[in-house]
Amino acid sequence: MNQTLRFIILAVAAYFVFLCIIRIVLGSVYKTKSFRINLIGVVTVYGSFIIARFGRQLNLPDYVLYIVPVLLIVLLPTLSLNMKTNQTLKYLIFFPVSILLLHMLFSLLVGWNDLLPFIRVK
Repeated sequence: MNQTLRFIILAVAAYFVFLCIIRIVLGSVYKTKSFRINLIGVVTVYGSFIIARFGRQLNLPDYVLYIVPVLLIVLLPTLSLNMKTNQTLKYLIFFPVSILLLHMLFSLLVGWNDLLPFIRVK
């Protein structure tokens, strides 16, 4: 399969997972902040995917390739949505677990075994 199509499919799936997690974490506040959540989701998810995809071509150092997406994922939603402490803790627990599950599902169901470089899924 074309790498660009894989990139788009995984990015869209990650964006929907992001929206689901924010919906779970924020609860009833979600509807009042839906435009901001969508904007933050686009910047967070697609920004980190773009850095991961094109960082090597731009000769970015390894620490930038890993730290900037993590900072985008962790800091941008929690600070810009003014999450309370319990909401932030839920978000910080749900998001890494969901990323791992998403990668494992794509590895097992679609056969994209290169998504988890540190864990061999067969």
